[in-house]
Amino acid sequence: MNDNITKNDKFYTNCTQYFEFLRKKGITDYDFEDEYYFTMPAISNH
Repeated sequence: MNDNITKNDKFYTNCTQYFEFLRKKGITDYDFEDEYYFTMPAISNH
């Protein structure tokens, strides 16, 4: 289970960095954003 937490933390960190990159460039990736917000509840167990 601890390995899943580590994977989830890495996923969240990577996504946060990607969103920050997009924000700085002034571009959007709506397809990824939709998938992220659809997937996040399952990953965070909420």
